[in-house]
Amino acid sequence: MTAGHGYKAHYDYVDLIVEPHAGHWRLTLRDSRHGEDIVHEEEFATAAEAKEAALPFAEHHIQIQHNDTLLMPVGLAWKEY
Repeated sequence: MTAGHGYKAHYDYVDLIVEPHAGHWRLTLRDSRHGEDIVHEEEFATAAEAKEAALPFAEHHIQIQHNDTLLMPVGLAWKEY
């Protein structure tokens, strides 16, 4: 894993970031509407595992934690950075 290399995706009003951290991959949700940065509690062995967990993480955050209606069709487009 190279430092500074990761993936970003946007879903509804949240950004999802998958990046290497201390020998594993970390999934972070950035919610600019509510001013929150939330790190997923699980540590992922691969970027693919973290990206797979991202959509349910975002949906739960939007629908359950904030009781908002999802406006986006299901799916994420990841961009490497």
